[in-house]
Parts: sequence; structure tokens; C-alpha cells
Amino acid sequence: MAATAALCAALMTAPAPALAWGDPADQGSEPSVSHQTEAPQAVDRADAPDDTSSDRDRPERPSWKRFTERLQENREQRKADREARREAQLVADDDDTDRSDNGSRTAVQTAVDASTTDDAPPARHLRLVRTDQPSRDTVPEPAAASVTVNAPPTADAPAPQPLSPLGRLIQLPARLVNTVLQVLDITSSTSGPQPPIKIIPPINDLLFAIFREGEKWLRLDRTPPPQPAIPEVTYDGPPTGTTPTVAQFLNASASAYGLGTTPEGLVPFTVNGFQLASANILSGMAARAWVTPEGQVVIAYQGTTGGTNLLFNPFIAPAQLFTDTQIIFTSKTPRAFYDALRFAKRVQAAAEKQGYDADDIFVTGHSLGGWEAQYVAQQLGLPGVSFEAPGMNTTVEGNGRDSMFVNIITYGDPAGFMATDVPGLQPFMPPYVPGGGSKPHYGNIVLIGDPAAMTPLLNAVTLWHTGPIRNLVFLADFFGNFFQYHLPGIQAYHLDVVPDPGVVPWLGTARGPVNAGWGELTIPELLTVVAGQTAPNVLAA
Repeated sequence: MAATAALCAALMTAPAPALAWGDPADQGSEPSVSHQTEAPQAVDRADAPDDTSSDRDRPERPSWKRFTERLQENREQRKADREARREAQLVADDDDTDRSDNGSRTAVQTAVDASTTDDAPPARHLRLVRTDQPSRDTVPEPAAASVTVNAPPTADAPAPQPLSPLGRLIQLPARLVNTVLQVLDITSSTSGPQPPIKIIPPINDLLFAIFREGEKWLRLDRTPPPQPAIPEVTYDGPPTGTTPTVAQFLNASASAYGLGTTPEGLVPFTVNGFQLASANILSGMAARAWVTPEGQVVIAYQGTTGGTNLLFNPFIAPAQLFTDTQIIFTSKTPRAFYDALRFAKRVQAAAEKQGYDADDIFVTGHSLGGWEAQYVAQQLGLPGVSFEAPGMNTTVEGNGRDSMFVNIITYGDPAGFMATDVPGLQPFMPPYVPGGGSKPHYGNIVLIGDPAAMTPLLNAVTLWHTGPIRNLVFLADFFGNFFQYHLPGIQAYHLDVVPDPGVVPWLGTARGPVNAGWGELTIPELLTVVAGQTAPNVLAA
């Protein structure tokens, strides 16, 4: 379920998957298991000396300015189309009125009133004040976020195509299994059955309390070595924009771990009556596409081990662990990233045929899924949000700091700190370079949670390469904090999101500050809030 579990694979030989795979995609698409026939757009530093040709081939990565300009152009075009249709309707109605009696005039007036009513855009009022669950650790929301966001009309957005009867039948076994898992408290949903007795959460809390006492016994709670300053987020773009919310991105990412789960409020993006999805057990890439109520397509990539999907597809986990190890300990780009890129292109082509705008396609993922989302955003310029994703082996100029892609990382979780553009895990990772280095993230970086949660890791990493026993102490603390802070439920707590779905929702330690209302923010709104935030737990590299 988590990307950094690959460190176990570094200590042993990773098993090589040797089974075929099935991709329930549309009939006109090529399976992503096929060998790549086009030149990869990402260039590994170890494999290709000429980066200039790669930069010429790579699609333009639009900045946030160009992104918002496109949104405005699309809104103006849609408004002009609606006005033209309304004027044409009025002309036709006037002609009918001249040839009709008073009863016809009444019908025409009713049609005009309905048309005028439909043209009024709905307003979505953004509230960042958490009133239901007050917390003394809650981070106060900045005044810049207290705005009223007028969502653009969605009347002209393409209607999602429903699943066919056969498509629903194919998904039925997974949904039935997920219902049983909800009763057993393995997964959760706001609309699903609740477990009669919750036995596991108290055990989880007890185990992590013992773990933290062990850290104190080893004196890992002492004052850590000083760390380099991390540059703050800078964003002066429009404070509003039409994108999925942070909650929609997080729930879509969590759904990638859940067998038979559906993100709250989203519906499958279908082609020929089947959800567009991919799963390759040879590379470890798995993803599904969803549609928001606002008519936006979200590609959600699956994290390591696949969560409860292992019940139906257990053979994908070894390939995912191997992919994690390859990224961390080599300078190569794994095959899973190329498969993720091909799947995104398939979604783009299918969405275009169904009438979706190019700017209405987004990517997301958690852990390994966030890695893949970063890579796709880097290569195609797609906006989106990743959660707990480490840095990558491919770099571009600026590393996406002017893009509409955001990496959200939790203090205490070592996964997101396995990079060179955030300090904390050196010398286990290569040297820290502000905004770059050999393994940087792509896009803006937002840190959430309690900065004090990093203290044990900052002390433990100093033990690395100082002896076998000390190496084991570091690895034990690494994995303990990984399971304590890595899973999506912890990000949901800090982002003020109701997790739906939840996978092992009780695993981890949810404590520290809550960023009230952040779950309802779009990407521009999130960047606006973070750029104006002075609290130390909201920083960027």
C-alpha cells in the first residue's frame, strides 16, 4: 500500500512477476502491456546524454497563467454559445407567436423564463471555518481564503456515459467483497455498512504509543540537528479556478487502493459502457478514470501493493515493490511510469471524443500512484495533486514550480522526504538542493501536519552508515513512522476531509494541526491560501 515498503526489497531479491494481465479498456484502444514503440519522453540521466532532443519532443507544460487563460477562454466560449442558442430560440418563438393565439404567447413566455433561469450560474460559497469538530491544534484559516467562488455553469459539460449492464455485472463481485470488508472495518464509506464493533483502532493506538515510547528510550526525541531553510510557496495567480477539490483528489487516490470502491461524488469515466482502467502486473502500474459532478476527468493511479485489490490481483505487488526500489536506488525511470503515460494519453483521446476540454483532465495518486501522477504531469503538462510521493529521476527546468500540480506531504512520513528538494533524510538520500537536485519533486510542495513529528526521523537518520546495529535502528524508526503517518486517512485528518472511501482507516496516528476547510479548495485556491500562510507547517521547496 505504501511506496517506501520497497526498502524491504532492497535487502532481498525482488521476485519477478511472470503472469499475464488483463486490461478492461475500450475496444478501440491498445493494451498498455504492449511494448513501447515511441521514444520515451522522459530522459534518464544515466541512459541518454542528449537532453535537448527530449525537451523538444516533450509537450509544452503550461504555466498557471496559461492554464487560467484557457479556463477563461472556455468559459467565454461556452457563454457565447449559450447566448447564440438563446437568441435563436427567441427568434423562433417570436415567429411562432405571430401565428398563434394568447395561449401560445403564454407558452413562449414560459420557455423564455426557463431559458433565462438556466443561464444564471450557480454560486458555490467557500467556508473555511471548521465548526463541527473544533480542535485546539486547528490552524487558523487566512483571510485570503475567505472568498465566494462562482463556479462556472456546467450545463454544457458532457454528461458522463453510464456503465453498461455488463459493466455493472463485472463490478458486482468486487462491490460485494467490499461490503464485507466494510463490516470487518477493513474499508469504510459514509454510505456503506458500519462495523458492529471497532476492535482494531484501540489496538492500533496502543501499538503506536508503545512505538513512540521506544523512540524516547532511544533518545530519538532529543533536539534534532538544524535543517536547511525550505523556501516558501510563491503564487500570485488568480485566487480561484475550476479544478476538482483537494477532497476529490484525495478520495480518488484512496479509491485506487480499494477493491470495488467509488470516490464520494464521482462516477466512472466509461468507454463503450466500461470504466476506462488499466492494470499491468508486469510493470505494476494500475489506474482508473473518474468524472466529477463538474464534468472533470480525474485519472487516479494506484499505490504500492494495491490495498484490498490484492484479493483479486495479488501478483501486481511484487512488480510495484520492484518499481519503488528502482526509483529510489537507481537513476532510471521504471516501465510503470511509461505505462502511466500511455494510459493518460488513452484517457485524453477518449475524453476528447466525448466532448471534454483538454483542460478538464487531471491526475492524482498516493505514494507510488503519486509518483506516476507526477511523471505524467511533467510530461503532458496536466494539473493535479499527489499525496506522499517521493522525488523522481527525471527533471525539467524549474521542476514545475509554475505549474498547476501540487505535492502534499505529511510531516513524519519519510516517503515524501525521499527526495533532494526537501531536507530531512540526508545522508540516506542524495544531498539537499533547494528546488532541485538529482531526485526532485515535480510541482509545488505543501507540507501538512506537525513539524515536531519529524524529530525522531531527523535524529535516526544520523545513525545511517555508522554501524550495522545503528542502521537497523534507523530502518526500524523509518518504517515505524512510515506506517504511522503515510496512509490516506492521515492526510484526510490534516486536510479536513471526510475519507470516502477509506482503506484500513484506523491505521496510523491522526494528531496535530487540522487545516480547516482545505478539503473544499481547488488547486488555485489551495496555492493562494498556502502562499499567504506564514505558519511553519505550510512550506514549499
